[in-house]
Amino acid sequence: MKVEKRIGQGGFGNVDLVVLDNGERCARKEFSQNQPLSPALLANVIKRFAKEVKVQSAISHPNIVSIIGSDLNAIPPYYLMPLAESSLDDDLEKDRTLNGNFVSAISDIVSALEELHSMEIYHRDLKPQNVLRYTKDEKTTYSISDFGLISMKESNLSELTKSGMGKGSDFYTAPEIANDLRKASARSDVYSLGCILHDMVGKEPRVPFREIREDGDFGPILAACTKDDPSKRFASAKAVLDAILTVEYEPAGTLSGDSEDFLAILGAAEAPDKDTWNRLAAYLDEKAARADIAAICGRLTADRIETVCRDAPDSAKRIGLVFAEWVSGTAFNFDLSDAIANRVDVFFQNCDFETKVECLMALLELGTSHNRWYVERRFVSLCGPDMDENLAKRLVVKFHIEGKSAVCRKISHLEGSIDFERTNLHPRLVSALADLCV
Repeated sequence: MKVEKRIGQGGFGNVDLVVLDNGERCARKEFSQNQPLSPALLANVIKRFAKEVKVQSAISHPNIVSIIGSDLNAIPPYYLMPLAESSLDDDLEKDRTLNGNFVSAISDIVSALEELHSMEIYHRDLKPQNVLRYTKDEKTTYSISDFGLISMKESNLSELTKSGMGKGSDFYTAPEIANDLRKASARSDVYSLGCILHDMVGKEPRVPFREIREDGDFGPILAACTKDDPSKRFASAKAVLDAILTVEYEPAGTLSGDSEDFLAILGAAEAPDKDTWNRLAAYLDEKAARADIAAICGRLTADRIETVCRDAPDSAKRIGLVFAEWVSGTAFNFDLSDAIANRVDVFFQNCDFETKVECLMALLELGTSHNRWYVERRFVSLCGPDMDENLAKRLVVKFHIEGKSAVCRKISHLEGSIDFERTNLHPRLVSALADLCV
């Protein structure tokens, strides 16, 4: 390969733009000792570098930078990755709100973190410099990169401190891992995510390793991301996105007095009791106008949905059906689609088959109409071969009710949008689609 120029440098690696023999231009990250290390620690870090390359190579996710080649036996070892158009850091320098689309970037980062955290893998050096922008088929995507410091749960690099992180890490690193990376957790990455959000919406300069305290709509979210005590932060990256949705979603239309009352109850610190949930279910099901339904569903957080599913399951079913219908029939801001899908998923996980089916159809419509791969992948994962046999039967009935023109078009869209073939769905769905889509 031919090296064109140096495009980045970190604590343990140099990144060069290279051209392969076939003319393909890509980025090569080569291990480099760019700071003093003891011989024992250096050997350990090189070993970890190789292991993390193998881990990253095994992950296939649109928001995690892929590895397209490597030579771990070379001296020094290196790996190749697709050449990005830009980094989030560069983009924020030009426009801190990304032309008003900052939630879309946060959604991409959250999607990557959820994938990593599901495997108990933590990034520990998440910052805008390590988030890269790609465009494919006129679709912009941000993906997490720089896995030189990523660690599996069993990491033993306790000697490695923040000095091993790249420039600017102090402003994104959770306090509990500043001196001991073994304390990393999903909430450590949530801290970093909160700092990135602060870059986009914050009003005041922030102090490294400290809680962000600001007024305004995003103030409580920034604080809950960056609490000094990790146990007091958001439990997941997905919960951060849900909170952002609550701030960003703005319903249109005039609301009734009943809706205003329910919105106040949903926004209170104390969760509604069973009687209130019953009244809300009846209101949404029987009396609420379209604007009222949109306002209430838009403010119905994942936490509140979990509460109603636990405390008032019959009401949860009724509310879930209304919620799914609202999602299916609404054109959302593209940036909010992932967070909406996460709320649909809470109803799916906790309600009966009737509600589950409507939730699946809502995910199918939301993903394909908004061309949001995260939502499309969620639908596919829920309808795979391990899907409950009876639920699959129920969904087949729904497919026939919806008809060929609605279902087949959406399934075809999935195949063109994500790495998916309908034959990978549950066998009953495969059979039904073969009959329906002729």
